[in-house]
This record gives sequence, structure tokens and C-alpha cells, in this order.
Amino acid sequence: MGGNSNENSNGNSNGNGTSREETAELSAEDYEIIAAALTTLGDFFAFLSLVKARQVTKETGGEIEAPEIFTLSTKKPLRRKSR
Repeated sequence: MGGNSNENSNGNSNGNGTSREETAELSAEDYEIIAAALTTLGDFFAFLSLVKARQVTKETGGEIEAPEIFTLSTKKPLRRKSR
């Protein structure tokens, strides 16, 4: 294993051991892969929520009481008098 002592295992002869690729910004393809992974993760959680909703519907027979904070008010808002 003759050769330059500064060379690391992938053939880079940088003194600090990092290549230009490691310090470069992410490419468009990298962002595309990240976006696809996040989309897949979101779809997975959407699927889990559908499975849970189906389970709750079976357990309760479709009768679910929503907390008051999530229900819409049926009262009409008071209107101000125009001047």
C-alpha cells in the first residue's frame, strides 16, 4: 500500500478527509427523493387513520360523539347596526 499517506479509502487526497461531494448542497434529485419519502410517510399515516376510523366505527356502531370544541355552532352571529 504504497502511495500518498493522505489518501483515504475512497481515493480522495484531501487533507481533512472530506470530499467535495460531501460538502456540496443537495441536488434536485436528492430533494425529489426526500419529497417522495415524506409523501409515502404521509400516505402511511393516512392509511393508519382510516384503519383506526374503521375500527372505531365497528366498535361504536357508527355513533361517535364529537367533543364540543369540534362542533360548529348553530347560532347566528349578531350583526352590528350600520351607522
